[in-house]
Amino acid sequence: MKLNNFYIILLLIFFSSYGTAQEIINYPETDKKTYNQYLNKDWAGLIKTGKKSLKYDIDFYYLQVRMGIAYYELKKYPKAVKYFENAYKQNKTDELIQEYLYFSYIFTGRYEDARVLGGTFKRELKKKLSISAEHPFISALYLDTKHDINEDYKYIPDLTESLSQKVITDQSYYNVSLEHLIGDKITVFHGYSNIGITNIIYDNNISLPPVYEEKIRQNEYYVSIKAQIAKGLNLSGGLHYLNTNYFAPNPLSSGRMRGYLPLYNYSGNSFAAAINISKHFSLLRIAAGTSFANMNNKIQIQPELSIKVYPFGNSKIYTESKVIHLIENDWLTITHNPVYKQSLGINFLKYSWFIPSFTYGNMKNFTEYNAFIANNDVDLTKQKYEALLNIGFKKGTFNILFKYQYNIKENEFEVNNTEQFKEYVNQSITVGIKWYFKKY
Repeated sequence: MKLNNFYIILLLIFFSSYGTAQEIINYPETDKKTYNQYLNKDWAGLIKTGKKSLKYDIDFYYLQVRMGIAYYELKKYPKAVKYFENAYKQNKTDELIQEYLYFSYIFTGRYEDARVLGGTFKRELKKKLSISAEHPFISALYLDTKHDINEDYKYIPDLTESLSQKVITDQSYYNVSLEHLIGDKITVFHGYSNIGITNIIYDNNISLPPVYEEKIRQNEYYVSIKAQIAKGLNLSGGLHYLNTNYFAPNPLSSGRMRGYLPLYNYSGNSFAAAINISKHFSLLRIAAGTSFANMNNKIQIQPELSIKVYPFGNSKIYTESKVIHLIENDWLTITHNPVYKQSLGINFLKYSWFIPSFTYGNMKNFTEYNAFIANNDVDLTKQKYEALLNIGFKKGTFNILFKYQYNIKENEFEVNNTEQFKEYVNQSITVGIKWYFKKY
């Protein structure tokens, strides 16, 4: 008798749950409920109802629209994109969807997709959103400069030791770059950089003075092209040219004669090139690429893979993991150096970001950012800790940048013709501006 009562209770629970599910997941009730939630701005409740409806294959145009708006109002723009894209496929003439999708792309950083979509809008909507078909010759200007501070890492030999070492005493860097929009799908970026380095050389070579100064001046030109080849899919390539001049004034010369009869004065050229493809999905971006270089008379090949994830479904926080494999050929041996970089992006104001990161691995003759940075420093960087602060004004069109780096480096030298290594700390502060004349 007790067993029969147990089965009756189970049947009552089943039919009660079934009836409730039937009430929620059929089309008329779902449409009515989500519409009321939309009117009442119950965004969290609307998303919950919509997810349950989709789970039972109850899907319709206005459900996609309402869920997209709900995620948009909660500032979860990457998730909003998915639903607005679904709605847009069903009705490409709905200007409400066009506008929401356009701004969802922008707030997710998908400017190429926003420009291409905005190009299809009618004149009235373009005017409303201040979308111009004309692109200025210069769409953005970049200026930055960097100051380095090195820990004292000079080796102090005793009277029985002979030292051969290069020690950096002064560094300078500045860059000016321009960006151009070619139509809605292509962005061209190029710029000039100048690096100045002063070294003190301690040399046990009897053909040169035991101590002398070396001046290095490096002129660099970089150009890259980024093109949208499909929605959310971008292909980019970069080329970096470096011309390095090494000049060592004769310490026996002075005054006006200082520039004459130097110990040496010669130049060298090197190149770095990169290609990269990236794909945006709803909550992540995957990118893969490789670079090729010939820095310091060696050949470098550097394939890499990165994944950027929006863990909370919004653009406020993201994490990016990058795995790099540096392969170097010095004509005698081939070395393999894995490098790992982890970044965290925090959007603390509408147009401002704080991005800390750390990088581990042997970063000598190393390229970054589609070969924009081509590090041909003679010293090895083993660890890099970085904090980037971007403060945006005027809807993000004018940005001030501050970047701090803490690098653990390794200097190679010789004592009595025996190879030695010493770690030291390099710190740098970069200050710059980015001024967008047309960002999207």
